[in-house]
Amino acid sequence: MKIFLNDEARELAGEKTVGDLLKDADFSGLAGWAVAVNEQVVPREETADYELNEGDRVILVQATQGG
Repeated sequence: MKIFLNDEARELAGEKTVGDLLKDADFSGLAGWAVAVNEQVVPREETADYELNEGDRVILVQATQGG
């Protein structure tokens, strides 16, 4: 299955959830992140069960400190 992660095409094997993608992208253990699929925010508590589909556009962002 082909998806886009932060505008970069990625091929995923089999069925995947947002939670699987977060683990693969090393985001699962981090704080201060947000994810949206096709411009819809996915609540953190729903990521483990939110299934990805062919062509989905996923945006992962992490908050940073600054001033």
